[in-house]
Amino acid sequence: MIRALLPLVMLAGGIAAPVQAQAETRSLCIFDPAGRSGDYYRFMQDYVLEAKGWGAEIELKPYTDEETAAKDYEAGACDGVVATGVRLQRFNRFPSSIEAIGAFPTYELLGQMVNTIAKYDSAAAKMVSGDHETVGFIPVGAAFLFVRDRNIDTVEELAGKRIATMDYDMAAPTLVEHVGAIMVPADLGSIGPKFNNGDVDACYVSSPVYEPFELWKGLGENGGVLRAPLAQATLQILVNRTKFPEGFGKKSRTHFAERYPEAIGLVKKADASIPDKYWIDVPAERSAAWDEMFLDVRVQLRDSGAYDGTMLSVARKLRCGADSARAECALTRE
Repeated sequence: MIRALLPLVMLAGGIAAPVQAQAETRSLCIFDPAGRSGDYYRFMQDYVLEAKGWGAEIELKPYTDEETAAKDYEAGACDGVVATGVRLQRFNRFPSSIEAIGAFPTYELLGQMVNTIAKYDSAAAKMVSGDHETVGFIPVGAAFLFVRDRNIDTVEELAGKRIATMDYDMAAPTLVEHVGAIMVPADLGSIGPKFNNGDVDACYVSSPVYEPFELWKGLGENGGVLRAPLAQATLQILVNRTKFPEGFGKKSRTHFAERYPEAIGLVKKADASIPDKYWIDVPAERSAAWDEMFLDVRVQLRDSGAYDGTMLSVARKLRCGADSARAECALTRE
């Protein structure tokens, strides 16, 4: 299960004595619904060891509530935080926009973006906003639309439907409004019960929560999962860069980029845990309508300041590089 969310690095340089230098311990708030037993908490153990080689001593502080972890970091109670991009969007729009609606249709394209950010200094500069620096990305799966009625597989059929929506996500209300659906506020703790109890007609989550949230109860005999990613969810490592050694950010981003295949392995295992009978393949002619809707929403959110235009532009180049026949490739909207 992807239930976990990772631990990250906290470091600092600190010269303790004239004879021997000693790194000061830094704290990292890590959101993981499963706490210390979570998959991604374990995933981060190697990272902690690597960070020591960069002069960083890290203390991991597990949190089972994501917003509390983010708030404690903001208040200075932790030197860094690990949380989803949507939770951290208030700190820096560029890295959070990697989760933009429809920006990366495949895990391969997302991996190319993660590697681009780790490789180029121009991208690294966009990772910094004031004292905050995003020093790593961990993929936690594509967000799929879970529906209680599998006949809902077009944009038009979402009109009037109740959708459990992360109300702290600036993009989500715009998407729901765009398709004429009804927004039902939710968070990670309530989205499962709302869907399973029939309080909503649909919800969007990544496959790692399928089993822990027992979503087969909401899917029942008539539900399904659209095999058309709405977005790519990521865990992002954000630190107060003044607390860490020079060059730490680049080393950290490179570390996570190199471990991308390992993280995607966990994601694909979770995707495979959803029974074949639930998957709904969207026909090509209908996929075009979804892509057009995604584009409209991204442009609207870019213009309103919720999405970073540079991230959207790079994502478009990657999509069109992989498939130049996409309708958007003949346009210059992003």
